[in-house]
Amino acid sequence: MSEETVARTDEEKAKMYQAMLDGANVITSVLDADNEFGNDLTNEEKQERVLRSAGYLSAGTALEDWGSEDMTAINAAISAADAYTP
Repeated sequence: MSEETVARTDEEKAKMYQAMLDGANVITSVLDADNEFGNDLTNEEKQERVLRSAGYLSAGTALEDWGSEDMTAINAAISAADAYTP
């Protein structure tokens, strides 16, 4: 069975990029002790939440068809999630 690569449209890329920015915001918000978002989670649940989001972001940044999208905030969120220890 061969794997076929399907090109993404600009609209699909834009939607995924926005979803990735939203995911980065989730990580940042969960890890921000001054933010109420995620304060109902235990530290272990926070870690699970941010690592799940970081996995999605990592998969997205690995795609090679991005144009000039700035991945700085996304990569910073991935690093923050990976560094978080409960």
